[in-house]
Amino acid sequence: MKVLCKINNLHSVEDLSVFTRLKRYISNSSGTLDLQVGKEYMVYGVEFWDNCPWFYLCTEEEDEYPKPFAADFFEITDKRISKYWTLVTCPCEGDENSTRLVFEEWANKDSAFYERLIDGEADAITLFAEYRFLMDSE
Repeated sequence: MKVLCKINNLHSVEDLSVFTRLKRYISNSSGTLDLQVGKEYMVYGVEFWDNCPWFYLCTEEEDEYPKPFAADFFEITDKRISKYWTLVTCPCEGDENSTRLVFEEWANKDSAFYERLIDGEADAITLFAEYRFLMDSE
């Protein structure tokens, strides 16, 4: 799956209900995101927050892990789902559930995978790099 960045600032969101929903997750007061308008990004996973998709993207070539960005900032340019993704739903706090489309190790085998990845653990970084290469090659 590939997406094209349409806007890179929360304050550019015109729909008040979308702005309000996204404001809960974006704490940067300027609203500026680490995205380039007009740039196409590969999606390495999808997670649903408030029943809305967030895309896991690497904004720079040298990024060791993907970061989540609301789908509201993008236009989907390639709708093909990665063959490496699996769907997983797990309970969260309260009555909430987490639903994701991510690769198997992230989805089912290691509930702390993403935390280990952003903490810089070598095995998680290596595994993500392998999947990133595979997805980039699809």
